[in-house]
Amino acid sequence: MDKHERTWLIAEVQTERERLLPLRGEATRTTIEMVRKSAEQVAQPDLVPYLNLAYLLGVKRARGDDELLAFALSLANWAVAAISDLAKYTDRTVEQVVDLYETALMAAAAEADEDPA
Repeated sequence: MDKHERTWLIAEVQTERERLLPLRGEATRTTIEMVRKSAEQVAQPDLVPYLNLAYLLGVKRARGDDELLAFALSLANWAVAAISDLAKYTDRTVEQVVDLYETALMAAAAEADEDPA
């Protein structure tokens, strides 16, 4: 990315941030609600993605694309904060925590691709 593209991207991000800022409160409340409900189902990990998708679709249908974008931004911010906190409290770096999850996902994908003989 050259300097012109980077400048344009930063300007676009700043404009969108300002535009979505009024939606932050509702997006945060929705995030808290979704995390509480989904976390109750952590013992059933196959159910969690369906609950999360139901929340995303519900926000999109009820409130529109801008609210969905604000909600996604809120979720991303929470994920970064949670990973940072987990790293801090487990004496790992953020990169180590992300690598741990990425390795587990890669192993699960490899296992799913195995041909049961």
